Amino acid sequence: MRLLVVGGGITGLAAAWEAVRGGPDRAPAEVLLVEAADRFGGKVQTETTDGLLIEHGPDSFVSYRPAALKLADELGLSGDVIGTSGTRVVHLRSRGRLRPLPSGMGMVLPNRIGPFVTTGILSPADKLRAGLDLVLPRRLTPGEDVAIGAFLRARLGPGIVRRFADPMVGGIYGASVDELSLDAVLPSLRADEVAHRSLMLAAIAQGRKARAAGRGPGSPFRTLRGGLGSLVEALVAQLAGAGADLRLGSRVASIRPAGAGAEAVFADGTVEPVDAVVLAGGVKSSAALLAEPAPGAAAALAEVPLATSTVVTLAYPAAAFATPVTSHGWLEADPAPISGITVSSAKWSGRAQRDTVLIRAFVPERLGPIASAGDGELLAAVTRHVGEVLGATSEPGLVRIARWPAMMPKYTVGHLDRVAAVEAGLAALPGWRLAGSALRGVGLPDCVADGRRQAGLALDAVAAPAARVEA
Repeated sequence: MRLLVVGGGITGLAAAWEAVRGGPDRAPAEVLLVEAADRFGGKVQTETTDGLLIEHGPDSFVSYRPAALKLADELGLSGDVIGTSGTRVVHLRSRGRLRPLPSGMGMVLPNRIGPFVTTGILSPADKLRAGLDLVLPRRLTPGEDVAIGAFLRARLGPGIVRRFADPMVGGIYGASVDELSLDAVLPSLRADEVAHRSLMLAAIAQGRKARAAGRGPGSPFRTLRGGLGSLVEALVAQLAGAGADLRLGSRVASIRPAGAGAEAVFADGTVEPVDAVVLAGGVKSSAALLAEPAPGAAAALAEVPLATSTVVTLAYPAAAFATPVTSHGWLEADPAPISGITVSSAKWSGRAQRDTVLIRAFVPERLGPIASAGDGELLAAVTRHVGEVLGATSEPGLVRIARWPAMMPKYTVGHLDRVAAVEAGLAALPGWRLAGSALRGVGLPDCVADGRRQAGLALDAVAAPAARVEA
């Protein structure tokens, strides 16, 4: 069978990898992977320069979602997987100061009473209001999606939303918790309320369970010694070695059903017949290609809102700081031109030389006009803020700005309904699948897992009728 993969980001590459490897009940497939840009990897982009390893997109993945680790192992990269360096120290800037995150901190609450009571991130009034959660009745209606912010504000008060949930959850998903879907982003909160009524009691129960199982507070984050770009490089090399047809700078203009399969019409007018299709080029690309063959799926997909995000990289001489910068970074709960930073040189080995502090600052669209400011204004605001917080006595010697316009899907209220509508709209085309961050998870492991799963489903769908005919 021949599989067409549109999009050469990590999702599309993972889909192609699944296809060429085959499976217990599926022979390896022939793969045609098409990427309109001049490089593979999508938002995964690693630069090495002047002794620095700079990630312009994601810089790590979580180990408790195993798809990325499994892929690294299959590619022979297990020996290159590294964890965070030193002692994990992460702060949250709240009420004018950098304050350490409480021990056992989850996405919304710590899992111990002591760290919650003693943290300076919350004011005494914030803590008292959050304590009402212990006696409040259940709030959620079965089957009704709500915004995470509205739910948490009703149960725990505005302080928890402003100082814990929005910096942490909003920082991952590039949107305010007042627009993010509870059921799509944090369905565990609904389960917690059902099982424990109180979210605080649920957090405490989860902490006890984790400690009883011997799970410590270590960091779940992993990356590759050579940066995440090395994962892309290995995928491309081994796909090519397996005979995959990988095309850069090539654009699919349309795809149409043709008999039991499909035909891809390229921008130059050439036509390629295929048996199955995985669309992994993002919301806009995939919606455009589905507009004629599956208009219902295209319309539902086009309703997924997209956010813009920017990564600003700053490299300072270590001598610019009176005190060594050992924190892995911080999140912002106070007004700021950034949502947080990662100190790459402290968090990961091999990112910078000893005399350099390498910092990644994040500027999501939700921060307002600063996110769309010109490079000069943006850089001035970010360097001024970072310099003031860390006490820098000189300007950074190297800067990079990576803008990702309208590329971050936002899982707003009703997201799962949109996912269901997309899948229903594709039901008449069983060999066509949609993969990537638009629907089922924004992290790198989510994209890898979804690319592989959708490739398998597409190939299995077209193989089943063929097997029945042969029988």
